Amino acid sequence: MTAKSPRGSTPRRSRHRSQERADRTRELVIEETIRCIREEGFAAASTRHIIERAGVSTGVVQYHFGDRDGLLTAVIDHAVTTLVTSINDLVNEVEGIKDTETRMRALTDAAWKVFLNPASLTAMEILIATRSFRSKLGMEQLVSLQPGLERIASLLGTSSPHVTAITDLLWAAPVGLMVGQMVADVPLPTEPQRQAMAQLMIDHLRISQGGPAPRGGRSARKH
Repeated sequence: MTAKSPRGSTPRRSRHRSQERADRTRELVIEETIRCIREEGFAAASTRHIIERAGVSTGVVQYHFGDRDGLLTAVIDHAVTTLVTSINDLVNEVEGIKDTETRMRALTDAAWKVFLNPASLTAMEILIATRSFRSKLGMEQLVSLQPGLERIASLLGTSSPHVTAITDLLWAAPVGLMVGQMVADVPLPTEPQRQAMAQLMIDHLRISQGGPAPRGGRSARKH
């Protein structure tokens, strides 16, 4: 005699699968919105166009986001969440590197990749194009970035009064290039700026640890 399944187990599994499908669909629409804005610009990201690109119905957007403003807010939320995770991941990766120069160059390269990822670029374009969204970027989202930025600051040492400013430059520099890229017709170079930022942090950390001041503008880079 075959044992019967516990009452209610099938509906629970069905609800679980339905929720998984709904979550995947929501993520699909967010990712397609990011691709749309990166490829065609903010002006092209109408609800109808995003629906066509994602291959979903109007009801899907209404169910998950309410309207276009709700969708764009969800994209910003997604970008902030991704940024928080990525910042902590990069610190975990870099803090184990013992050599000062190698650690600072790795930190700079990783930080620029984090702040110049498609989700961050898209969120910045939304915020610039629609100023009213700045009020919707809640303080809790901004505060959520602070622990990661403090971890980055800890990699620069704590004996200098300039640690906070240098940490701010580490994200402000790529964000500035991000804005420039939005209005440029060709990709902007980033390698010289990354090298300069890394050297700034190397020299700062060396001096804060009691080492000699740099000579000749910059130290020789290891190959």
